[in-house]
Amino acid sequence: MRPVRLTLQAFGPYANREVIDFRSAVEAGIFGIYGQTGSGKSTIFSGMTFALFGEASKSEQDRTSLRSDHAAADLATEVEFVFDVGERRFVVVRQPDQMRPKQRGEGETKSAHEAHLFDATGLALDEITANKRGKIIAEKKVRDVDAAVTDILGYGPEQFRQIVLLPQGRFEKFLSAKTNERVTILRDLFDVSLYQALMADLKEKAAEAERQVREERAVCAGRLKAEGFESTDALLEGINAARIAVQERSVVEADTKKQALVAETAFRCAEAVEAKFVASEQVQAKLTVLTSRKSKFAAIADRMKQAERARLIVDVEEQLLTARNDVKDTDTKLAEATAAQSKARQKVRDATEALTKEEARAPEVETARKRKDDLERFAEVLHTASASAEAVEAALEAQRIAHAAFEKSKERLDQLRKTRLERASALKTAHNTESRRGALTSAHTHLLAEKKAAEDYGKAEAAARSTKAAFERESATSAEAQKHETEARAAYAAAEQALAAAQALHLATKLKDDHPCPVCGSTDHPSLATGDIENAGRDQAFREARDRLEKAERVARQISEKLAGQQATLEAHQETLSLLEQPTDTLATILEKVRQTEAGLGALGSAVNLEEAEAAIDALDKQIADLETETERLRSESDKCRTAATKARATRDGKLEAVPETLRKQSALASALEETSRTLNALVDAKDKAEALVKAAREVALSADATLKGTEESVAICKVRLKKAETAFRTRLSEQGLTEELYHALGPAIATIDSDSESVKAFETQLNEAQGAAKAAALAIGDLTRPDLPVMKQAHEAAAAALTKSTEERIAASNRVDQLENLRKSLEVTMRKLDEAEAESGPLRKIAALANGDNPLNLKLETYAIGAMFDRVLEAANLRLGPMTSSRYQLERDTEGGRGSRGLGIRVFDVHTGKSRGTDTLSGGETFIAALALALGLADVVESASGKVRLDTIFIDEGFGSLDTENGSGTLDQVLSVLNSLVKQSRAVGLISHVPLVQEAIPNGFYVRKGLNGSAVEERGSL
Repeated sequence: MRPVRLTLQAFGPYANREVIDFRSAVEAGIFGIYGQTGSGKSTIFSGMTFALFGEASKSEQDRTSLRSDHAAADLATEVEFVFDVGERRFVVVRQPDQMRPKQRGEGETKSAHEAHLFDATGLALDEITANKRGKIIAEKKVRDVDAAVTDILGYGPEQFRQIVLLPQGRFEKFLSAKTNERVTILRDLFDVSLYQALMADLKEKAAEAERQVREERAVCAGRLKAEGFESTDALLEGINAARIAVQERSVVEADTKKQALVAETAFRCAEAVEAKFVASEQVQAKLTVLTSRKSKFAAIADRMKQAERARLIVDVEEQLLTARNDVKDTDTKLAEATAAQSKARQKVRDATEALTKEEARAPEVETARKRKDDLERFAEVLHTASASAEAVEAALEAQRIAHAAFEKSKERLDQLRKTRLERASALKTAHNTESRRGALTSAHTHLLAEKKAAEDYGKAEAAARSTKAAFERESATSAEAQKHETEARAAYAAAEQALAAAQALHLATKLKDDHPCPVCGSTDHPSLATGDIENAGRDQAFREARDRLEKAERVARQISEKLAGQQATLEAHQETLSLLEQPTDTLATILEKVRQTEAGLGALGSAVNLEEAEAAIDALDKQIADLETETERLRSESDKCRTAATKARATRDGKLEAVPETLRKQSALASALEETSRTLNALVDAKDKAEALVKAAREVALSADATLKGTEESVAICKVRLKKAETAFRTRLSEQGLTEELYHALGPAIATIDSDSESVKAFETQLNEAQGAAKAAALAIGDLTRPDLPVMKQAHEAAAAALTKSTEERIAASNRVDQLENLRKSLEVTMRKLDEAEAESGPLRKIAALANGDNPLNLKLETYAIGAMFDRVLEAANLRLGPMTSSRYQLERDTEGGRGSRGLGIRVFDVHTGKSRGTDTLSGGETFIAALALALGLADVVESASGKVRLDTIFIDEGFGSLDTENGSGTLDQVLSVLNSLVKQSRAVGLISHVPLVQEAIPNGFYVRKGLNGSAVEERGSL
């Protein structure tokens, strides 16, 4: 990965927008990032780390703390990073979680973390802007962007911090760590998850194979015990006994079957006799009910005869009703026709009166016609004068433009003259101010240097005190974690021992009625394994104890690592404090002097460039002279335009004398013509409508007269027809011997004549059938005796129950034989398979034991793999360490515990003495060199081990202050020579340092300057 451009906005100490262009620095090969302590040098790397992975360069730093405390509230925190990987170019943009002002109302709202990744291959750096960043690869969803960046680079944030930024403090700790601690550190640096997974997988599979055989053998024993047998021989004896029991149950079943058949035959015969007695009782009961209903149906038959005579008069009655309704309808129509005739005649009178009024308005119509003719003549005059009107408007517009230009030029001239006077006065004041500013600036620079020294000392003292307190707290936490780990390990051992004694009960607790057994498949579970209920939860207790142990081990390991880091930090802070000189004045006193000086400078205002101010006054004098000439020209032009407008207006007014003043505008004339036309049209339309209404009213009146005459004739005819219908109805009643009242009373009976006839016939049929059935039932009984059916039913059911019981006992005995035979066959197959499985899993269990440390070297596969990679790291480190120490030192592997256990210790071979010694015997500068060599070796091994990872640029953070320089032959020069060799291998190196000697040796790069309102980055070139 090669950095191209980094843009930081409101990020860390950078309050505004800082753009860092790496092209020149990377091209130079080796460059520096310099600045005072705390200015923000390492923040540049945090910006790159955050842009790529959404995290700071320190993994423990919270993402929300990246926002600058100096930034304006409305300026969002954002990082844009342009970088190259091989021939491809990418752009990543991120904004962390941050608070921003609400768009509406007061207060703040939280913006979520956002990220965008673009492919900018083919775009020049100057072409990449906020609106043009290339093709989108992933956006918005942070996880998608993180995954895409990791895929492009070939490593994640932790590896980025370890192989791109070389953190010296971590490798100095690595030099002095013991084997167990170094394994933990290297496990983080190298990806040994494959070996860890292989060890765990082998161990798990071996344990699973052993556990499965053990559990299945226990299940087989449990199945025998559940059936009541101690061995397979006892099972064979039980099968023979079960077969004898089947024969005995078969004999008993045959006897009970004969007895049940006799009882069933007697019961069925008794049921047939009882049915005859029941049928006779039912028929007799039905006959009794029908006999009681004879009088009712006789009355229905008599009423039906009278209704048949009344039905002969229905047609005459219908004719009478129709005649009455016709008379009523014609009377109603006569009344309506009379009313319609009266209404029509009134409309004729109203329409005639309206027409008379409209005819009286004839003078108004004539006046409107004359007014319309005049307006049309005026329109023709305006049309001929339109050309003159356009000329007037054009002249007036030209006059307005010329006058406005003159006024604007005059106003600008007055403003320039006023500005000339103000600047001349300000220039005089500026000469006095700048002389005072020079003296105050010199004093302010000296005070800032004193302030910086005091702040550095105070921060170092506070950091040492804070780190010491944190180290003491973490020491207590570590002791507590070790105690919890010991307790969890003891609880795990007890739970594991208890679980081994409860396997059979564990299986039995999962069996359910009517559900197949997972071992034998049977749904019958007659004799479940039993035990103390306190054993039922041991499996769960074992898993919980194991989880607690793993958690305790993980917590203890994490706390131990954190404690080691804090110890190294404490030692570094204490060393930094010892190197600083204690200030003579207090920080408060120095700050007060700085404040007074800055107040004096602030009162003077911003600096003024006197030469530029004088040149500006000269330029104003030239502008004033030019503008005076231009203003006079514009005045003359305005007068000419005013004269032309006056002449055009006079020409237009001469043509419009025949048109009234109020109608000289086209819109006013058109409005008047429209209004007059509308009035004339309304008068003509009103008369036409009145004439049409008179004609229509007269036609309606004639139609109403004809309708009334026809209705009167219909009324007379209907009354004659009604009289004839009444005479015919009275004659028919007399012929049938009925009165009108009796006829109306028989109305409902007429409607039911047919249904009543059917019901009478049906009743007579049912009565005859019931009488015949009663005689037949009496003949069927004859001299039979009614049986005691409940007693015989009870005897039949008892015999059937005895047969069922004997059959079930015979089936149960037969099933017992089948069950035991199936058990015997199943156990034979299972035991044979278990023997085969145990033999097959032998090599797997042996390999698992070897990989997990059960070998002559007591060495786990993971440790072996780490050791092999560690050898490569030491070889690569020695390629750097030799030139940096004049070939005096070489790093080598140490063995701890004798020949039988190779460890990961580090010793230093000293050529001067010909002996190896511990790394803790190295001086501070030698320790830095060794750690730097180890870090560079690690970077080389990681890049060579992964074909995807490209380390085109690496950064080295601090540590150069401990190196000596002696006329070009000191340690610093040797280290820089080695770093220059890295540049020759097509790798750029960035040094993050505040040491002045490093800045002198490597001038090109960047300088971070810290101010009161935040830091700023300045690019530096070669001197």
